[in-house]
Amino acid sequence: MSDSTRSTMGSGRSGAGMPRAEVLVVLGLLVGVAGFLGVVAGNAPTLALAGAAVLFGGFALLARPEYTAAAVAFLLWANVPVVAMRDHGVPKALASLYLLALLLPILRSALIERRGLVLSKGMPWLALFAGLSFLSAAFARKPELALGEATDIAIEGVLVFVLISQAIRDRDSLRRVTWGLMLAGGFMGAIALFQQATGHFDSDFGGFSMIDSGFSTGEITTQGRSSQPRLAGPIGEKNRFGQIMLVLVALGIGLARAERSVGMRRIVYGLVGLSAIGSALTFSRGNAVAFALLLGVMVSVGTISKRQVGGLFLAAGFMLLLMPQYRDRLMTIGSVLSLASSTPSASTPDGAILGRATEVIAALLVYADHPVLGVGPGQFASYSQEYGNKLGLRRLDTEREAHTLFPHVAAEGGTLGLIAFSGVLVTILLSLYRRSKQTEDPVLAHLATAYLLAISAYLLCGIFLHMAFIRYYWFLVGVASAAATLPVEPSSHELEARARGERSVEAPEGVVSI
Repeated sequence: MSDSTRSTMGSGRSGAGMPRAEVLVVLGLLVGVAGFLGVVAGNAPTLALAGAAVLFGGFALLARPEYTAAAVAFLLWANVPVVAMRDHGVPKALASLYLLALLLPILRSALIERRGLVLSKGMPWLALFAGLSFLSAAFARKPELALGEATDIAIEGVLVFVLISQAIRDRDSLRRVTWGLMLAGGFMGAIALFQQATGHFDSDFGGFSMIDSGFSTGEITTQGRSSQPRLAGPIGEKNRFGQIMLVLVALGIGLARAERSVGMRRIVYGLVGLSAIGSALTFSRGNAVAFALLLGVMVSVGTISKRQVGGLFLAAGFMLLLMPQYRDRLMTIGSVLSLASSTPSASTPDGAILGRATEVIAALLVYADHPVLGVGPGQFASYSQEYGNKLGLRRLDTEREAHTLFPHVAAEGGTLGLIAFSGVLVTILLSLYRRSKQTEDPVLAHLATAYLLAISAYLLCGIFLHMAFIRYYWFLVGVASAAATLPVEPSSHELEARARGERSVEAPEGVVSI
């Protein structure tokens, strides 16, 4: 669509600007709202500032609705609404409005551009998963708690998935959303790097770089043993922060291949580096293992060569030289092998590893006893001590989560829930893989590969993490669904060939006009 066409569609008149009466109305509204915010600012300055941000952000998106999905992507991935609510007193209702902004491109597409809705093959599986969650909640030990968790799946799962997958309607929109996610990673990674470099661990930088525990480095100082804080970003949980940043590392490497400009590729790689630093500063052993496995996935899909893998390992080695405390922490990973060893001399796993092993096995045992519908969403924790403390690995003194993705889904959703959850993944991953192999639209193929790698990174981290903060997961899967079902946009050479009648492009599989 040309710029002139967009202008015509946006204004409703060819070549005409906004009528003077409408300008006066808009100016009047702005003055009135500004006056109202001024009055509010006297008693609640944070609320007034948030209201002003929503107001003027809304006007900006009304003027350029094609950037709405990208803006939402940035806000969600950087956890801005939650930080505003948690750390700055913004009401939850106001902080939650940002998702509704996705209705702007959806309504524009439906009412102005007259496009039909796009039905993802993964959507029926997701609807089934949400329905089974409510059914499982009805038989749960704590039905009220389970019902609340099932409602979260409906809102932060189904609703988020539907809104973002419908808001992305062309390749350019998908690319902008991907850039929005990468900019969020650069923003969070830059703050984490500054915090680590300056040692300002007493500040959480407005809620965007929180500290979640730490560990002893073994170094003796005049004040005792030195401790390394573990950064948790705006989420406030170190392993989750590391997970969402590793997802961006995978996504950025794929996005760089889609960018034709050398300068843009360099910017992407800079954002990838900041995201990698943010992930590393969580000092998560699970993320380190996931990254090593992710490199294997990248080689298998042809994103990077074996030579480039060697370069990445050299870079990782250099990073470990700069952060010996991380190197020492990673050395403890080998002790997990002693869980399956009967040799007395085998090194003993630390408490965290023993605890994780206890929780994973407990989840499998819970699933074995409740194989059909599971124990209900959000219910495994109430079973963890009952099953885990029978194992004799480590006593669980409090209710614990499963700390592994698929056993957690199986324990709480049973076989039916696990099938539905896996159905979403398998359907979208297969569609992404097929899309990544098409040659008519190389940019879209590279973006499909990027989301294939991003979901792989999330799942690899999920070996050590259960399903939580689900808005990140379902938002990612929703964008990936759009990448898998968008219509192919042929290159200029293909368009010239079409004009000569040499070949035609078939409609992409998986797009249904409703």
